[in-house]
Amino acid sequence: MVLLHSQVVRHPFPRSREVTALRALCAAGSAVLGFTEASEPLRPRRPVGLDVGPERPLQEAVDLPGRLEAADRTAACRPSTEARADHLCACTAGVKTLPRGCLRDGASLEETVDRILTACPQVHPLEAHRWAHGWSRPELSARIDREYEADGLLPPAMSDAELCRYEHGQRRPSDDRIDYLCRTYSTRPDRLGFGRDYSGRMLGHLESSGLQDLFPLTNSDSKTDLIQRVRDARSRITMFGLTRNFYGTDELRELFVAKSHEVPVRVFIMDPFCESRKDRYRLEPSEAAMEDPARYLREVLTPLAEAARTGGGDFKVYLFNFPCSFALEMIDDTMRVMLYGHGKRGTDGPILVFDRGSAETGPTPYWQYFEDQLAWIQRLADADEVPEPWRSKGIRVVPC
Repeated sequence: MVLLHSQVVRHPFPRSREVTALRALCAAGSAVLGFTEASEPLRPRRPVGLDVGPERPLQEAVDLPGRLEAADRTAACRPSTEARADHLCACTAGVKTLPRGCLRDGASLEETVDRILTACPQVHPLEAHRWAHGWSRPELSARIDREYEADGLLPPAMSDAELCRYEHGQRRPSDDRIDYLCRTYSTRPDRLGFGRDYSGRMLGHLESSGLQDLFPLTNSDSKTDLIQRVRDARSRITMFGLTRNFYGTDELRELFVAKSHEVPVRVFIMDPFCESRKDRYRLEPSEAAMEDPARYLREVLTPLAEAARTGGGDFKVYLFNFPCSFALEMIDDTMRVMLYGHGKRGTDGPILVFDRGSAETGPTPYWQYFEDQLAWIQRLADADEVPEPWRSKGIRVVPC
């Protein structure tokens, strides 16, 4: 039997001449024929991928020439599996190293995920979250199991293959699975690629501010955070504040000198003999107000300025003479803000840590406000003469 132009034609076993003719038709896509053993009649082969059961005659199920032509067009338009795989491998080769760089920058997990997806749009958000956390699939499976066990449920023990299908968009997890994936990653379903956020990107005010961290005051944790950020700096270090005694310690002073050979380091400190410093210390407790400017100059400021002059790097220290209500520490795309209060020592002020914002939305208003402060004082420091109206007001920023 030969399937010819969607018509089933019964035919005796063909002779060699007829076989040659039928093969020519087959090559042209006009007929499909199949052979079994010589003792059996010719039967059509079942076309792959067609749902044809015994209850549906073959001639009613398909228009094979049309299907073959459509398949040829689809195959011509679709890149090969190998080409897609090669492109994805080339794309992801460098992306998997992004989380380490983001960690050095102090980027949040959300920002890390965004950077991964921007660098390689072919990656599924679910997989990008796993990369951002630095987890393997077995580790992710174990963490999901713990979430189930915490609810008194039998853990699913998901295999690598199952997670792989989820991460490559080959299968959608159940709503229950999505819920536990969100718990594990501490995020929303739309961030994992399941569903859409129709809130118009109305984020919570803390999330939209780029606020990364908080410290109640200057303590060992805040100092460790500062030292680590300075050590990992890759583009810039700019410090501004009242006295910044911590900068004069051997550890941080030597770190500034070392980093100044890699990135520009700028430190702005209030002139210890200016009127604004006297006003500031009128608002601080007596133990802080009794600090001797000459002692500060000898033990903190002079060693810091000497290190900047002799260190051989791009390290500069400046003195300013105007009041300030906060200290600023900009390291790459992170801004640490320490508040100065009334009746409190400067080191008693809370420290807020902001990031710059995502690549999509640009700098946050909070970041922009503080960055503008530093840009303003840097312009005054770089000017040959302080411009008006600041010159008439006695504003001064000079090298130390």
